[in-house]
Amino acid sequence: MRTKVAPMFASFIFALSMGTATLVKAEASDVSRSSNVAELFGLPLNDLRVSQLENQLNSMGLHSYPSYKDGVISYSLGPEGILGVTNATIYSNGSGYVRQALLSGVVESSEKRKALGELLAQKYGKPSEGFLSNGIGRSKWLFKDGTMIEFHNTTYDVSLMYVDESPKVATRSGQIDVEALSRKKQ
Repeated sequence: MRTKVAPMFASFIFALSMGTATLVKAEASDVSRSSNVAELFGLPLNDLRVSQLENQLNSMGLHSYPSYKDGVISYSLGPEGILGVTNATIYSNGSGYVRQALLSGVVESSEKRKALGELLAQKYGKPSEGFLSNGIGRSKWLFKDGTMIEFHNTTYDVSLMYVDESPKVATRSGQIDVEALSRKKQ
């Protein structure tokens, strides 16, 4: 399991830090962000297909474990996890798009909790709501595309929730299913 976690950790850190190269210092601007889209494991969250996310996680050496609820997929991020975050639960809508992803874990190391908060602050800039003090706090980043990231790490129970407030929904084809209509009449 350790050999699978190391590349995944590197990929997660890479995904979080991709925006740091484009970080521009703006002294008086609260709106400036290094990234203006929420990303989950390096993929844009807005209208993210569950199949795309599963492929990304599989390429990182992670596989889901059985779930008996429709629209819920759970992953273990290994015993060490990503800076102590060891669980990922993905919630999807009926059309197969991610509507919410919860990353969580019990992180006793204050250094890991600070590092996680600082990575998010580097990636997304100052939070839209809440506070981060040296990486510790409760904060929320809101994006123009209707996505949001909510981060809580004031205690050992750390959670990072990604939300697509209006995930894509499959549309009807416009064709009439004659067989279904005839069964309905009977």
